[in-house]
Amino acid sequence: MEGAHPSTRKLLQWYKSHARELPWRAHPEPYATWLSEVILQQTRIDTGTAYWHRFMEAFPTVQDLASASSEEVMALWKGLGYYSRARNLHAAAQFIVHNSSGKLPQDVEGWKALPGVGPYTAAAISSICFGEAVPVIDGNVQRVLARLFDIPDPVDRKLGKAAIECAAEDLVDPGQPGISNQAWMELGALVCKPRNPNCDHCPLTGDCLARSRGTVLERPVKQPKKRPKEVTVIFDVHVQKNDGSPWSWWIERRPEKGIWGGLEAFPLTMTDGHSNPKEEADLWGPVEHILTHRRMNAWFRFIHGPSDPGHDAPENQGQWAPVMDGSRTWPRLIDKVLNDLQRRAVEN
Repeated sequence: MEGAHPSTRKLLQWYKSHARELPWRAHPEPYATWLSEVILQQTRIDTGTAYWHRFMEAFPTVQDLASASSEEVMALWKGLGYYSRARNLHAAAQFIVHNSSGKLPQDVEGWKALPGVGPYTAAAISSICFGEAVPVIDGNVQRVLARLFDIPDPVDRKLGKAAIECAAEDLVDPGQPGISNQAWMELGALVCKPRNPNCDHCPLTGDCLARSRGTVLERPVKQPKKRPKEVTVIFDVHVQKNDGSPWSWWIERRPEKGIWGGLEAFPLTMTDGHSNPKEEADLWGPVEHILTHRRMNAWFRFIHGPSDPGHDAPENQGQWAPVMDGSRTWPRLIDKVLNDLQRRAVEN
């Protein structure tokens, strides 16, 4: 640990006995590490680990992932949400196979050139798998450093962000950057938590300026979030039953770009504002749903009997599918009320 910052040396001693045993940590391999980093964005580690195992079993190499269909990838991702991660992961695998003969990048700049790979993921893979001495800054590290150095500026604005980046660069152990980066992330995940930090068991209590100044719960400072935009969504649920066949409904694959890209849904219209169209016949709802930048008020209009949805644009890729088919890649908004929708579809 020669050359490491004093706080990093203390942290690495703690990490030796407190690091969680995770399947991609034992023998870090670029593809497996990349997959874990993508899955664990916006996902709890217990949930993400199960999905990581499924993906590694289905697509053990980048070549396997690249050759899979988008439907196969999205189906395996079902339930994780933030589906753009899956689309970018698949696109990046195809780029690697088609443009780099299947050879994964070995430095930060190479990883950042791939679809969906930002500075955090690029630095994590490069430091853990290739020993590149670059800092990894995720939400956990950001919070730990804001407290350790008692940074008063919003960490999501220029001054605060620069302070975090400068501190992170000083704290990387040049001899073992991957391990030191994981140690900082682990401290934030296990000890320096957002609302209930366990300061009494922190190896850096004596170094923490926020601890000594009584500002731990005030750090990190962030600028106020904008209120999500209010929108109203009406789904047209076309339902039919042919002689001798089960009930079916019309679903379309959403365009790759835009909301719910690549997922399946009913034809829909979306308007700004929060409206209440419940006076319309056979309209079921509302279903409240919040995305990162939108607060949705969703309604479902059931249209029974022989019908032609009339959607012939190429990107719609519409089809009749059994109502009780549980393998569709629905958006979370639909998936969370799917049982109610299925029951209403077959009862009318």
